[in-house]
Amino acid sequence: TLSLHDALPICDDIKYLVLRVKRVRNPDAVVIERIEKFVREESDRGVAVLLAGVQADLWTLLRNVGFDKWFPSENVFPEEEEEFSATLKAVRYAHALRGFDEAQQPVTAVAAAGNGDAKHYYYLV
Repeated sequence: TLSLHDALPICDDIKYLVLRVKRVRNPDAVVIERIEKFVREESDRGVAVLLAGVQADLWTLLRNVGFDKWFPSENVFPEEEEEFSATLKAVRYAHALRGFDEAQQPVTAVAAAGNGDAKHYYYLV
């Protein structure tokens, strides 16, 4: 079977990864195990994983297995009504964690996570 790692190019300089899970519907034990394993492995490699588009049922199951005990809640971006809004917030937060926006202007993580500015961010999904 194809793993999440198989879908990523081998690149040791990745520091921030936005995993868009909006379309994860009715997750079973295998899905939960795969997500947890992938996020733990990437975290162990020093990659900050941001979960974007997290549905309520997925977050409930992840919490049931203790995911919230070790995974930072600020790295979870719940699904919202607007298309791509959770993903956009996660991308902005990743830029802020770097300390700069796409134009290399200083930005704080708190401001970016709030989705409060009007700057445009581009990303590939």
